[in-house]
Amino acid sequence: MLRLYFLRHGKAKTAADLADIDRPLSDQGRLDAVLMGRRLANWNEVPSLILCSAAQRARETLSGLIPSLKGNTLIEIEERLYTFEPTEVLERLAEISESNTAVLLVGHNPALEIATEYLAADSSPNAIQQINTNFPPCALAALEFNTNSWPAIGAKTGRLVRFSTPKEDWGYNQV
Repeated sequence: MLRLYFLRHGKAKTAADLADIDRPLSDQGRLDAVLMGRRLANWNEVPSLILCSAAQRARETLSGLIPSLKGNTLIEIEERLYTFEPTEVLERLAEISESNTAVLLVGHNPALEIATEYLAADSSPNAIQQINTNFPPCALAALEFNTNSWPAIGAKTGRLVRFSTPKEDWGYNQV
């Protein structure tokens, strides 16, 4: 069984004088990143691998998470995660070693929302509706795959088991 987490970066500052990739988190974005790190830790999930967009706001979000995550986690900052299509996510996931059974990807919308919908099949209609309605800054989607091989993951092969925002936490595995 594999777990994949998609975390949208925290709320960023509006900065007309900076390139989009260089925009930092707002104060609220920093607070939300710490909160979501604690929430992930409370789920007793520590990803063995974190893939993070090279954007400043994504890296700052990751920095807020790290203190709450205990264990040995490999972190990779990747330019190609700044913007991507669902098929590109699959290509990247196929490169992951099977020893990594829980992976967190820190990135951007709409790519994360689209990728979640693309991968999730056997999920609560309420879960999919929540994703379609709102994937706000610092939202965290947890997908589960009934395989031990990352290359086996494809369209509609996963199940959305949890969706969490800084304001609310929905667990769909009880439904």
